[in-house]
Amino acid sequence: MDFLPENFQTVLQNPTFTYLQSATQSHLVSKLTHLRTMVVQPYLIEPLSEFMASYTASAPDLLTIFLLAIILFLSLKLLGYAYRIVMFWVTLVFRLVFWGSIIALGYHVYNAGPEKAYQDFGWLWGLLYGFVDDFQEKGKTAAAAYVAN
Repeated sequence: MDFLPENFQTVLQNPTFTYLQSATQSHLVSKLTHLRTMVVQPYLIEPLSEFMASYTASAPDLLTIFLLAIILFLSLKLLGYAYRIVMFWVTLVFRLVFWGSIIALGYHVYNAGPEKAYQDFGWLWGLLYGFVDDFQEKGKTAAAAYVAN
């Protein structure tokens, strides 16, 4: 406790804090004991021990375990390969959409001119702001109706 600042040391050595710490530990121990006896023991430990006891009578040979390990390894490699393929195509689509929208925006500014593009942006911003404002207003109305009931 020498490495803690002095104000922390006084708080940690306070009798109330020590009592709360011991009471919390004893409460936690009693709850964990109850959990072990009511849930873990009957539903996990006993079925697993019965399964292992019945399984050891007909234990698999070394070749079966080796083949299972090879199959598991190959299936994980195949799943990793499939994941990489899917993620490649997903990122490709997102990049194409992003750069396509940038090019389309530039093409629109080039064709319409900066003033008209700025007006179009203002119109689009107003449309989005109207949707958001309408959504918030409907949310407030629904919340008020819910509170009234």
